Amino acid sequence: MGEAQVRESALLQGRVEVLFRLARYDLSFPFAALCVATALLQRDANPTYVAVPIVAYLAATLYGRVLKRAYDKRGAYDDPVIWARHFTIFSGIAGSTWGLGAIFWLGANSFAAETYLVLAFLGMSAAEFVARSAYRPAYLAHAVPSLGSLAVMLALEGDQTLSALIVIFFGGVLYSYGGKLGGLLEEAIVLRNDNTHLIVRLNEEKKALETTRDHAQAGDRAKSTFISNISQELRTPLNAIVGMAQLLERSELEKAQRDHVKVLLEAGRGLKTLLDDIIALANQAEESITVPEEGCDAGQAARTVARLLQPNAWEKRLRLSVNVAAGLPRVACDPRLLRRVLLKIAGNAIRFTERGNVEIALDARRDAAGRSVVRFAVTDTGPGIPEHMLSAIFEPFTKGERNPEELSRGAGVGLAVAKRLVETVGGSIGVDSEPGMGAKFWITIPTAVAPATTEADNAESVAPPVALQLLVLARDPAMRATIDRMLTPFGNRLTFAENLGQASAISGRNTFDAILSTAAHVDSLAATPAPQRTPILALAAWDERPPTGASHVLRWPANADALYGAIAIVIGEKTAKAKPKGKNENVEAVLDARAIAELEKSLGLKTLLDILQSYMQTAEALAISVTAASERADWAQAARHAQDFAGSAGGLGLTGITAAARALAQGARDGASNDILAKAAQDMLDEHRRVGRALRKLYPDLPAEAPATADAA
Repeated sequence: MGEAQVRESALLQGRVEVLFRLARYDLSFPFAALCVATALLQRDANPTYVAVPIVAYLAATLYGRVLKRAYDKRGAYDDPVIWARHFTIFSGIAGSTWGLGAIFWLGANSFAAETYLVLAFLGMSAAEFVARSAYRPAYLAHAVPSLGSLAVMLALEGDQTLSALIVIFFGGVLYSYGGKLGGLLEEAIVLRNDNTHLIVRLNEEKKALETTRDHAQAGDRAKSTFISNISQELRTPLNAIVGMAQLLERSELEKAQRDHVKVLLEAGRGLKTLLDDIIALANQAEESITVPEEGCDAGQAARTVARLLQPNAWEKRLRLSVNVAAGLPRVACDPRLLRRVLLKIAGNAIRFTERGNVEIALDARRDAAGRSVVRFAVTDTGPGIPEHMLSAIFEPFTKGERNPEELSRGAGVGLAVAKRLVETVGGSIGVDSEPGMGAKFWITIPTAVAPATTEADNAESVAPPVALQLLVLARDPAMRATIDRMLTPFGNRLTFAENLGQASAISGRNTFDAILSTAAHVDSLAATPAPQRTPILALAAWDERPPTGASHVLRWPANADALYGAIAIVIGEKTAKAKPKGKNENVEAVLDARAIAELEKSLGLKTLLDILQSYMQTAEALAISVTAASERADWAQAARHAQDFAGSAGGLGLTGITAAARALAQGARDGASNDILAKAAQDMLDEHRRVGRALRKLYPDLPAEAPATADAA
């Protein structure tokens, strides 16, 4: 059976189920009682003659109840066509009993009796229509013998022809309405079947995921048990070997024997360290790290590590130093974890350095995300690391190409363990090195307490600037992309320049609200004649000297709130208010900056991203539906989708798309022409694409634009 046949069978089964559920086999008794009373009030009425249709109607009702019980006991795979035929036959029998009533109850030449009888028959037909509208053949089988017989009887009287036509017209109207009601019921049946299939599929996927989870947890438990057992089995004899080697080292031995014991002791210690690293790497899922609320003293941790490693440095005649910047904040990290990481990195630096020095330097700065962090840099004067090894140096069992004799002592696990531990507390780790120039390993750990910030950094409630003309002098593609992402979604026009000459030429030909420039070019840019009237915002690194020619200095990298606050300081509140309204009248903000900022502040970034992702999926589906409806010129359907569009976008402050969607819906309600509605639909779809691009630029973590939408754009 094909997919279309299965779908039709499911729809028919749903219609038949509605038939049997809505069927009220005693529903017509009140109308039958009215007919009997009307017939008995006529002169020369025979009670026995009048009761004949009632007996037939009771028999039909009993048959209907038997049929209903049989349907309730049907098999799961019964053909719905058979039950539809059974109900149609029952409907024909019930209608025939009323046709019999038209013959037995109609009193000739009695206008009042005929009127009551017609009203009773019409009420009965309307009541039965409700129960049989899901399957029009069943209603037709009931209405034709009942209303048809009454119409024939009225027409035979001659002067009641108009009444007969009214009865026929009433039955036809109800039959035509059956199609519309059947369509609504069909939609409900489809939705119910889809929901049922969705629930079944979700339950199956849930069971599969639970089974996979159980297998994974069982595997993790088996791995943990194995690691626990093997580590105990290995550590016990290894500790005995190291202990015996230490006792031998202290005993009176000849020089050759002492050298042999020294090699044995170093090998045992190296093996013990390797075992600890492998166990730590394997236990990354089970190991939980608790970060104290007060954080830890980064400087103290670095000095402790230096004291522990100082004997190793003295042995190799190396200078080991620690430099801690003043006013260093505490870091959000467990002190034991921090010492463990620093011991691995600084220990490697000493091990691979033959002459010179090893330095551990600490300072506070901002990372790429604008967070306050403490940076630990361990610099050595060793042989360095080849460029092709830098990307893999933190992978397990990867060794840098240094001294072969030293490399034979390690398995390349220590840096992988350090990387995992640092990332566990939200930090990052990296290395900068050139062959023959030594290496600098660095880690960043978030601070436990945020340090004092500038006025711009505290500007969390400052709304993003809107409709500004800004010149950006920056060569770094990452910096340009970040600034573009933070500012363009709110209608700001950005012009980028890569060098001082290009910036001077552009600023001389155009008028800008502000210039954003890297610190190295600010003084030279401020000295040129053209931009003297334009305020300059300097983007200076944290360790860079602030330029004197800047209107304001923003330490970069910075977050969006800091940038918005700095721009507000540079252009000034009065300048922004006094700015002519017509200057950028062609620049319209795609997003409501204040609404987006308030949502992010109240909900948090992760929740807002989830909401925006859900909106974009819904909006894309609605856009496809509006496009399809527009191509069919089905403006009523397009208006319903547009109204849904407006409801989804309105709560997010997407004023442009909300207005465009409401305009399309209102035009369809007002009966506008096809050309006007097509233009309104296209405007709404264009605005939808603009909003999607603006949201993705503002929040790069949102899913990429669908290929079809991108092509259409």
